[in-house]
Amino acid sequence: MAEDDPVDWLRRLSPVQRALLDRLADGATIAAAAAAEYLSLRTANRRIADLRQELGLATTRELVAAYRSRRVPPP
Repeated sequence: MAEDDPVDWLRRLSPVQRALLDRLADGATIAAAAAAEYLSLRTANRRIADLRQELGLATTRELVAAYRSRRVPPP
């Protein structure tokens, strides 16, 4: 990842990005995550693609793996 602080990107996530990543990390498809967040599939794909590009990750799978390894699980 092209970040100086590997966890800093988590703090900069928008609520929508975080919600999408939470759902993807829990095993949902992008289509299901988009529907659950009342987004079009195209918008959800764009939000995920923008985040992947910002972090220098090639795939959504890599993004979700990075998110899973750094997110704090709910209490």
